[in-house]
Amino acid sequence: MTISHTYPYPPGGPTVIDRLLQGSFDLHHHGFPEISFDCKTRMEDVDEYSIARGAGMTGLVLKSHMFPTVGRAYHLRNLVPGIEIYPSITLNHAVGGMNPIAVESAARQGAKLLFMPTWSAENDIERGGMSKHLRHFIDRAEAKLKPGKGIRLTGSNGKLTAECRECLDVAREFGMVVCSGHVSPAESIALADEAKDFGINEIIFSHPDSNSVGADRQHIRDMCQLGAVCEFCALGCLPAFQRINTKDFIDILGDIGSDKILLTTDYFFEWAPPASETMRMMIGTYLQLGMSEADVRKMVRTNPARLLGLSEDDLDRLSRSQAALASGDGRDALQ
Repeated sequence: MTISHTYPYPPGGPTVIDRLLQGSFDLHHHGFPEISFDCKTRMEDVDEYSIARGAGMTGLVLKSHMFPTVGRAYHLRNLVPGIEIYPSITLNHAVGGMNPIAVESAARQGAKLLFMPTWSAENDIERGGMSKHLRHFIDRAEAKLKPGKGIRLTGSNGKLTAECRECLDVAREFGMVVCSGHVSPAESIALADEAKDFGINEIIFSHPDSNSVGADRQHIRDMCQLGAVCEFCALGCLPAFQRINTKDFIDILGDIGSDKILLTTDYFFEWAPPASETMRMMIGTYLQLGMSEADVRKMVRTNPARLLGLSEDDLDRLSRSQAALASGDGRDALQ
């Protein structure tokens, strides 16, 4: 079964916003189900990915707080051909925490991103981040997710634990992208620093502006000096959260440069629009506020492609394949 959607363009055809969305990536996308069937998304994964394909997006990374997404990604590729669907694994208690066996298993099934703990991170529990949200859906979370019960990447000496380093070794072996998750800024800095021991010179500093992380501007600068790319999520700009003002974001861009920034979506709410639409809204917002097309393109295409190990030739090949498929199933080829 293949489901396709025709993506609606404004009168007169695709605009500059649409053209920037074409070829883009979302390296932090949640699907359904996530956590519980009671935690609704706007639509089924097949429809969401079909809409992203219709918008001309090149690919998305499917993330879950609860389980490796390798099986779901495998089946979605068959259901929605023409868009790259990358699986991932998050090192929460659900997979045994800092578990190199789970990481290797996921990697051997195509997982491209390795997320450090989110709701299981001691930092997240102390700050009342994702762990607090989990309590709305999982009855036992209230009793189990207490300060002192979370996962830390570092020991008392401030260095990464042996288990964390072994997980990094698996990431090195399989070429996985490492993301800092919801650990503390200090742990993130240790991660970015010691990852270099494994030849991993560029990691993703996960949404430093979120309450789950609690980073400040100096932490962002320090991470960038260690080679990290900072992720900023559309979630943080949506009405229910508004944790970062778009003008403040542009100020951060002026501080660290567009080469060090990644735009993603990161949400799973019934009231939120499809991820591709949110990406389009963010692209348009930043252009409206004076950001250059070149800077936007880096944040939604060039930087994520580099992290995934894709060359310009790879991107051109994927674009041609997507356009050919679009023409073949009755949709207009991307311009």
